[in-house]
Amino acid sequence: MAFDMSKFGGGRWVKTHPNNVHTHGSTEPILSILDVRGFELRDLFLIGLNDSCGSIVLPSESRAENAAAALEPAYETRVHLMGRRDGEEVWATDYTRRALDGTTLSAFVTDLTLKDGRQVIKDGRWVR
Repeated sequence: MAFDMSKFGGGRWVKTHPNNVHTHGSTEPILSILDVRGFELRDLFLIGLNDSCGSIVLPSESRAENAAAALEPAYETRVHLMGRRDGEEVWATDYTRRALDGTTLSAFVTDLTLKDGRQVIKDGRWVR
């Protein structure tokens, strides 16, 4: 028996949708892509960190692989066993949006220069 995804629902910041779909954060673009690409929107927990990256938690490896296939090639994906909960496996598909040239977009600020020319973040670290 696969893990019951409804256990992720009910949190303060989690939105519950029909068919045991639960979302947190920026998720509309991913839900739309999955739907258009024919991935059945049921039994999942979608965590959108921002418009470019996040994770889809699913009750089985095959569903995680299918989600990854639906997001490729627009997103770089990684399917992995997230862990076990209540004796059942929980799988995840991590995704990161690709640029038009195929490179992966960074989900984090790696370089930031202020209008006055002062660089405050370089290579993902604060400059002192």
